[in-house]
Amino acid sequence: MAAHRSHLDTQIVWIAALDAVCLAIGVVAAIYARLGADALHEYLFTNLSGWIYLGITIIVANYVTGSYGLEIRLSRFNMVVNWAFSICMAMLVVSATSYAWLDTLLGRGVLVLTFCFYSVLWLSLRLLIYHYLFRTDTFCYRVAVIGAGDRAREVLATVEDSHLRPRHRVAALVDVYPEGGATADGREAGGIPIIRAPAQTVAAVVRSLAVDVVLIGLDREDQLRQLYPQLRRLRFEGIPVLTPLNVAEVYTGRVPLGLIDENWLMQASLGFASPVTMRFKRFLDVMLVLLSAVPAAVLGCAIALLLKLSAPRSPVFYSQDRVGRFGRPFRIHKFRTMVPGAERGVGAVWSPPEDPRVTTVGRFLRRYRLDELPQLRNVLEGDMSLVGPRPERPELAAQLEKEISCYRERENIPPGLTGWAQIRYPYGATVEDAKAKLEYDMYYLQNLSFGLDLRIILRTLRIVIFGMERDMH
Repeated sequence: MAAHRSHLDTQIVWIAALDAVCLAIGVVAAIYARLGADALHEYLFTNLSGWIYLGITIIVANYVTGSYGLEIRLSRFNMVVNWAFSICMAMLVVSATSYAWLDTLLGRGVLVLTFCFYSVLWLSLRLLIYHYLFRTDTFCYRVAVIGAGDRAREVLATVEDSHLRPRHRVAALVDVYPEGGATADGREAGGIPIIRAPAQTVAAVVRSLAVDVVLIGLDREDQLRQLYPQLRRLRFEGIPVLTPLNVAEVYTGRVPLGLIDENWLMQASLGFASPVTMRFKRFLDVMLVLLSAVPAAVLGCAIALLLKLSAPRSPVFYSQDRVGRFGRPFRIHKFRTMVPGAERGVGAVWSPPEDPRVTTVGRFLRRYRLDELPQLRNVLEGDMSLVGPRPERPELAAQLEKEISCYRERENIPPGLTGWAQIRYPYGATVEDAKAKLEYDMYYLQNLSFGLDLRIILRTLRIVIFGMERDMH
């Protein structure tokens, strides 16, 4: 995956470097404010190992939460949550290293002031970078799109999103044709010039445009095959080249089903989660559930009481068969959100957005995803993970398998309490919605990592606190 994201490497490096500078300024300011100028040099270098641990931890924490990457929708809440996570991780590491060496590496007063100065500086700088600097021509990415048909226009619309940070400016669409010289024929697509060029001169045209990244938007596979030697040469020259599939992954976080086949699935399976990754994921699931057991139990008791008060004769919990990893069925547990006997006479069907069977309390629980709290038991039992594809009803899974190619691929990892599709796509109740969510599930399968899981959990935290977002994309 790293190869087609190399156009982001420079951005990641220099933003991480700015992060380190902010921390260094915070350290110096904290020591000066707490101990005075005379103690600055001695205290700084005497505790150098502690500052190094602190800096590395903050930068790594910011990296795994995606703080240095592209922003499609800049969220101040996500920014604050990522900051809080970084600070907590830094405090944990400093505490652990202090205990391991049986010595306090950093004084608490200096450490607290460091966090204060660093936080104000970095949060302000991040807002400046993403709101202003990344909107300017100086920091934007110059892009060339190979193609001028429907797919090229889809790529164009993707990278010209006004919310995308850093901003992307398309220099030209390169319309490939069999023979003849390269000409700018005066045509435009939304103000973007279209340059017609024979296949053998495409690399030269791209070089003349002085772009930072090349995005392929050709409609025909045979045209793309003709260009492979030149595109590989551009990559070796240091110009990133993204295929239509790469574009979808990097900019939309999904794998379009129309761009993959059995051969891709076979090749991609080599990069899917390894047994070691899955064991580590299982360990983290158990640890996080145990750490959240007390607050989850208190919240669960309050919800159960609310449900009983609203409907004394109705059950509090609802159990249902779902499809687990490798197609194995299991029993899922949820707080009841529908009237008793809601499926009597209709069987297994999707619940539409304004389902009349959902109770008033149930609608509140669904909005904040609190109805899924009892599934922590399923996580402990090993039937589910905290993060993964949504477990489907056996009847609906059988129907979707007939209508959607490679639908069962999502069952190669445990289903999740939350997931990439759940936070990126609004609730769906049709086959088309299931296809769209499968594209996000396929992306998650290929990119499963601790960092991605952490981003999903932090985004889910936002939903739990503020409710389901209207625009999930």
